[in-house]
Amino acid sequence: VASALMEPLDGLAELTAKLDGGDWEVRRTALEALGRLRGGRGHAGAIALAGKHLEDEDVHCRRAALSASLRLVIPPPPPQDASEDEATAAAAMRKLAQESEPAMQLLEKVIVRLADQDWGVRRVALGAAAELAQRGNSTVLAALREHLADKDDDVRGAAVAALGRLAPVGEATWISILTHHLDDEDETVRSAAVLAVSRVATPENREALAKLTELAREDEDDKVRRAAATARTGLLAAGRPG
Repeated sequence: VASALMEPLDGLAELTAKLDGGDWEVRRTALEALGRLRGGRGHAGAIALAGKHLEDEDVHCRRAALSASLRLVIPPPPPQDASEDEATAAAAMRKLAQESEPAMQLLEKVIVRLADQDWGVRRVALGAAAELAQRGNSTVLAALREHLADKDDDVRGAAVAALGRLAPVGEATWISILTHHLDDEDETVRSAAVLAVSRVATPENREALAKLTELAREDEDDKVRRAAATARTGLLAAGRPG
């Protein structure tokens, strides 16, 4: 596989020309195409081209470059109807990709983009960080935590969601942090927090269970109530013997 990573890639030269000479709309479209380019995943030239535009002057292009870079480095998750064996194999492939040099280099660049002035770039970067890092990565967790107080609802929600995927399961500090965001003023952030808590909390965590119970009964948003009820049921079931 490694020997193929620098072989000529059909369509790459054309996209390079568009990215070098086009206006922002042309560049954005070219970046979106780059992320979907057949044979592009793992190709060093394609990865480098997308990475170059992580600092594009246009915010839409920076967002597209983040998405394209991620597609070129990390394989997609398995479909929902995948068998257990297929899901296990896909998880193993994603883990290998996360441990690769291109993924680690991209993660460093993504962390830089977390400080972008554009809320949309920050949001996409948070999602990318959750895909690139492995659970328990302390450097990434610290970077994500800074965005829990972001003034933009979508960015806060993305930060909460990313922490739900990366925070160590059962660690009281992170469970408490995520539980705090079950009280966020925005319902989409609360929904993200419900899922995040369900991924990190354990049945022994009474604070999380109590808050999920409260939300399931009293939250003003129907989706949040239903999600909290489902998360609570899942946690209780996980704590039952057998």
